[in-house]
Amino acid sequence: MVAPVLPLYEILFTCTEWLPEIIATFAVLVAAARPWQRKWIIVSPVVSLVILPIFVIFDAKRVAKEAGYDMSLPRMRQALETYIWTGNGNLTDIIEGNRYPPLFHIEDFFSFVSWSQQSALHDTHQDADYVPLAYNKGDDWFENTLGEPMVYTGAIYPSFNESTWGAQLIKLEYIAHALGVKAGDRALDIGCGWGRLVNHMASKGATVTGITLAADQKEYAERMSATLGNSKNVKILQANFFDIELPERSFDVITAVEMAEHAGLRNYRKFLRKVIKLLTDDGTFYIQVAGLPRGYSTTHNHYEDLQWGLWMSQHIFPGADASCPMGWVITQLEQTAFEVQSSLNMGSHYARTMQDWLKHWESNRAVIEKKYGEASWRRWQVFLTWSLRIGRNGGSTVQFITAVKSGSERARLNAQRRLAPGVFQLPPETPCPGGGPSR
Repeated sequence: MVAPVLPLYEILFTCTEWLPEIIATFAVLVAAARPWQRKWIIVSPVVSLVILPIFVIFDAKRVAKEAGYDMSLPRMRQALETYIWTGNGNLTDIIEGNRYPPLFHIEDFFSFVSWSQQSALHDTHQDADYVPLAYNKGDDWFENTLGEPMVYTGAIYPSFNESTWGAQLIKLEYIAHALGVKAGDRALDIGCGWGRLVNHMASKGATVTGITLAADQKEYAERMSATLGNSKNVKILQANFFDIELPERSFDVITAVEMAEHAGLRNYRKFLRKVIKLLTDDGTFYIQVAGLPRGYSTTHNHYEDLQWGLWMSQHIFPGADASCPMGWVITQLEQTAFEVQSSLNMGSHYARTMQDWLKHWESNRAVIEKKYGEASWRRWQVFLTWSLRIGRNGGSTVQFITAVKSGSERARLNAQRRLAPGVFQLPPETPCPGGGPSR
């Protein structure tokens, strides 16, 4: 079996999600136990924390050997860090060559524990620190990654030959179609990025509010809205969604496109409860979210998924700890009184998006290295290259989910008519309307 013995990621996010209940149960057991039993109960978590890393280290080595990795080479993550800081090594070979083993080292386990602690203690206010760190890198940084569309989310490539803008346009149109956006609608985009989706919905006649925590994104989105003539219909707020005060049932459609990961495991239900309060009874919610698999495959090395996730948390998306499987996300939605109308697994399209972004990034190497340095350019190159592989082989995926309030007959009937197979028609590729990079 070329796969881990334990579904490690499911164990991790389940323990994190239920940590208060686990602690309460442990306290009850300690209090109820007889004196001679109490010490064994108290010491059991410590023993588990010692045994688990040892087990994972040896199991990761077993899986790598059985999969045919070259055990004489450095660990994959070690090789990647060396490449980032020195430029030594062939990045394609390190990531795609299936030679550098994705082993767990004791330092990786400490990163794992740190991630778990961060997830368990995730506070809504810490997002104000983490989100700007991830997105205020500089407009030129993201322009040289995303190109003209300035959309930082997975696109749709029906033929896999579409241009970057063509694929993003299809995704934007799909979102508008899934929501049923029409003139006069009040729309909310949570985590609006640089403003492309809010302006696309405004082009349909909606009045749109975008929310972001990143100052750079707010300024960029406002410039894009002005350029496209949508300033009267688009309002961008720089605020924490958890803190912002808006009247209940204020919006006919709400989107959260690859931002709910930042809400965190601990606050996911709180996030969804706020969304459902802001949505009209006949409204529609679209959530696009990335997630790792639970870890049950018997033919796939999930240790690489975990290594990638830890690396991403450290270098790219700090605080985005709610990258969970589709089933978990749907359960959260249903337990918040949503009814899911459609759910699409679009991981290969995410990988294809990464391929385009990598091409943009590599074509602009000289510009980035001159301003930000070689190591910074290579770190982002690793992010894009590794994510391309992970999205392609199922180590992570992206879910396109449409939901309405449970019990809303009109909303579910309309949504199911729109989302029936064959109803959505691909838009013709038209030129990007502008508002992105000025050069």
